[in-house]
Amino acid sequence: MEQKGPDDGMRSPICCILGHVDTGKTKLLDKMRNTNVQEGEAGGITQQIGATFFPYDKLVQEVDKVSGFHPTNVDVPGLLVIDTPGHESFSNLRSRGSGLCDIAILVIDLMHGIQKQTLESMELLKFRKTPFVIALNKIDRIYDWKPRYDGPSYLSLKKQKKDPQLEFKDRTKKILTALAEKGFNASLYYENDDPDSYVSVVPTSAISGEGISDLLTVVINLS
Repeated sequence: MEQKGPDDGMRSPICCILGHVDTGKTKLLDKMRNTNVQEGEAGGITQQIGATFFPYDKLVQEVDKVSGFHPTNVDVPGLLVIDTPGHESFSNLRSRGSGLCDIAILVIDLMHGIQKQTLESMELLKFRKTPFVIALNKIDRIYDWKPRYDGPSYLSLKKQKKDPQLEFKDRTKKILTALAEKGFNASLYYENDDPDSYVSVVPTSAISGEGISDLLTVVINLS
């Protein structure tokens, strides 16, 4: 897909990545940039706010993977992603991080649903009126899931057997219901006809890399 390129003088949007401890925020970011910061963290817990810049060329490369079913033009010069701690001891750092960002990625563990810091992060985003997307992480934990490494999660889901598809639908439905009960209407991004009113949900795996291209595409659309 041919990209027009960003306008001169545009600022790269700043995106925070938030969520409960152990949802896979740092691992997801590691996979996005092909590094391994998580292993160097004490107990695998992020203890400071770290920033990663994704240049225009990297964004185009990822967006191109989903261009067949979710075409998007990359009209930003890059994307700055800030990784915030999920552990409750670091709530001050997390609120400071959410105050810096134009948009946010809220990571929710598909296996555990909405947890304590998930709620806190949601309230922060709501209070600051920050637009956000949800990364529904750990789809690779679904029983009998067959990963399609580094590919779009939309295509991975379509290729799964019936049982993994049913488990994904059941777990996702419960999380969407829980979000609605907290006042957040949300929908899987490829079913979301009204992104201004509904939060887009992107299935991801920090282990297989599935859904990273989908996630970056939805974030760019939001910015």
